Amino acid sequence: MSPVKKEDVYGLFLQEKPKEIIVYLKKENKPLYTSIISKKVDSTYAHTFNIISELEKLKLVSFKESGRIKLVKLTELGEEVAKTIINLLDLLKLAELEKELFKIYDKEIKGKLREQMNKESINRQLNKLKDEINTSFKESPENISILAKKLLKKIDGILAEVFGYIPG
Repeated sequence: MSPVKKEDVYGLFLQEKPKEIIVYLKKENKPLYTSIISKKVDSTYAHTFNIISELEKLKLVSFKESGRIKLVKLTELGEEVAKTIINLLDLLKLAELEKELFKIYDKEIKGKLREQMNKESINRQLNKLKDEINTSFKESPENISILAKKLLKKIDGILAEVFGYIPG
């Protein structure tokens, strides 16, 4: 086996399937068959096996053999990489939600008098965002939870602006 080149490592994790495999292994938290992983990430067995082989070269996964059957599990390093990927995905989701917040603000609120605003629609949209934030980030690491709480405060501030009450 030849060593994995630096460029290949970065390229590997910028692709969807390797990321999905690592995250799935982390969430399942147990050794899995390659065939089960391939079904879960909607990929062929051969493609999944090739990706897992690359991950093994990087010492992110290992194979646990049980007779003829091989199970795949994350290594300690793989666990850390998976946590980091999940955190990155959470941060990107927060960014998307903030983008959605400002899209609503620009479309429904910015430059309008309170009387011109559709308060019911704005309230529904912003509360939907709040629910998604509360659901998505309730068990996140502290740094992500702090950012989620800041986004919730922005939403509360916008609601205060719409309804004319003091945020708090």
